[in-house]
Amino acid sequence: MKTLIVGAGAMGSLFGGKLKQSNFDVTLFNRKNGHIEKIQEAGLRIIEKDGTLSKVDIPAVTDPSKLDGKYDLIIILVKTFATEKVLQQVLHTIDKETIILTLQNGVGNLENLQRLIPGHHVGAGGTGAGAGIIEDGLIGHRAWGDTFIGFSDKETESEKLQKIADMFTSSGLNAKVSDDVQSVIWSKLMVNVAFNGLTAITRLKNGDVVLPLEGKEIVRKLIEEAVKVADAKGIKLLYENPVHDCIEMGLTKIGENKSSMLTDILNKRKTEIDVINGAIVNYGAIYSVQTPFNEMVTNLVKLIEGSYEKLVESV
Repeated sequence: MKTLIVGAGAMGSLFGGKLKQSNFDVTLFNRKNGHIEKIQEAGLRIIEKDGTLSKVDIPAVTDPSKLDGKYDLIIILVKTFATEKVLQQVLHTIDKETIILTLQNGVGNLENLQRLIPGHHVGAGGTGAGAGIIEDGLIGHRAWGDTFIGFSDKETESEKLQKIADMFTSSGLNAKVSDDVQSVIWSKLMVNVAFNGLTAITRLKNGDVVLPLEGKEIVRKLIEEAVKVADAKGIKLLYENPVHDCIEMGLTKIGENKSSMLTDILNKRKTEIDVINGAIVNYGAIYSVQTPFNEMVTNLVKLIEGSYEKLVESV
């Protein structure tokens, strides 16, 4: 399956690198920056949990005109606010048989893609896998949770969906197919709601934020609010006990990972708070669900994001 990964940050590099190591036909596409230039020059290096370092030579493209032909699968891993701009650059690589799969954070990505490319096979996934860029060309594999994928259109052949999941799994990224795409999206959202905003504010890793009782209590409140919103929308989550399961995930499978939002804050970049905790607040208003903890986290992240030039770096 000829695959294009749109967005070669930590997660795009992880999926691309692991797939390429398993000899799948995969290409990275990203705007020009130091990380992708290093991959072009010297390949992508990956450090695993046990400290093992591997290198993989993977095509990394910054000029959309250099993308070769049509792709069977396009995985979207750019920030949500960049989707439309970047998608326009790769439209020439998509035909009616191409499957477009978003593994982005937050909600609204599936609907956004359906609006931008109507009539195409569009799906969404949620992944508990995680990585961080250590330096240009080098990533650390830091979370090992499952990936779930689902599709909204009934015409997408089930064997194609399973083929994608099998491709991920055989590359060390355990994946499963779900027949309820909104369940996939909202279940991943629970993890994002629990950790992204709070770790961005505290500047702690996922696992460290839930070690103290105070951290566990805040995470519990954030998830409880999000679950009430999901219930109001009629969403069936993949977790039997979302609070317990998300906290346990933070202590084990994704504990060593720095959330993407923490990385954005540390690098003084725009965050995706609006489609994560902010989305819970917005849906809460629609369904008359009180969301004070998610509102506070949203406002704190926005306060930090809007004040980068005023931050006190040291005393």
